[in-house]
Amino acid sequence: MNNVAYPIASFLNPLGYPYSLNDIEGILESTDHIPGSFSSIVEEILASPFWQSVDYQDNPYKSLCLNLAKEIDAIYSRNLEPAYHSRLHFKDVCLMLSFLLMHEEFSKSNEITKNDWSTSREEKWLLLLAAIGHDFGHPGMINQTPFEIEKKSLALLEVFLSQSKLNTNFIDAIGQRLKPWILATDPLAYDALLSEITGAEASHEDCLAMLLIEADLFASILPIKGQLLGARLAEEWKSANPAKAAAVISKPGRIAFLKSLRFVSPHAQVLGAEQIRLNSIQALDDLKY
Repeated sequence: MNNVAYPIASFLNPLGYPYSLNDIEGILESTDHIPGSFSSIVEEILASPFWQSVDYQDNPYKSLCLNLAKEIDAIYSRNLEPAYHSRLHFKDVCLMLSFLLMHEEFSKSNEITKNDWSTSREEKWLLLLAAIGHDFGHPGMINQTPFEIEKKSLALLEVFLSQSKLNTNFIDAIGQRLKPWILATDPLAYDALLSEITGAEASHEDCLAMLLIEADLFASILPIKGQLLGARLAEEWKSANPAKAAAVISKPGRIAFLKSLRFVSPHAQVLGAEQIRLNSIQALDDLKY
């Protein structure tokens, strides 16, 4: 990547549309090197034109998002941070979720977005909270049982939410909304959800879960950033699962990963995510090694 700075406020600005692939690569690379904490990046995201445009008086989610980011900073100041499931990953997911949601306005002509895919103002904030905390306390391992790590993240989130001064019923309602979305980020749950989304059985909650997953995966399909993330994941897995670590950074492994995905939300379609994914596959196919 070049050394051009990509400020978060400029990136998360609907007036900047359309954005190029270099813009997306650039913001993710630039923000890897912003000095300070995860919470300071979340603060910049919250101050961006997009999130300011969906803010409202007495919004309880804004402080929850920032306080959760501060709690994550505090935990990693005391504990070893995984190579991939780190605050850099959380930052990427928050940026890409924001980017996807910002594109909802550009996809209003699509009838789907007027129904199951359309997000309310409150749901946008709930999805951002989920993006911040979806891998809360991730140990850098692979699930041994379905939803194992995701359930641990939800348990930590439950403790965090219970310590807030907000109404108990309101906190319980937040937990109920976040639970199916975060459980859906288990990679083994992906195919089933994709089948529902592309079939006739998709619900609004399924669509919201898929938006979180697309934000979770988006950086990994990029031609430059995706290779870097594969190397980080291999580093994370190399001790406990050296075979998977070797596979994830191999050409066949990366191609298989990219071919396993689909970006189906109208938000992702507007910004050309599927073409980015297909171009990344083609570039690897053309590479002679």
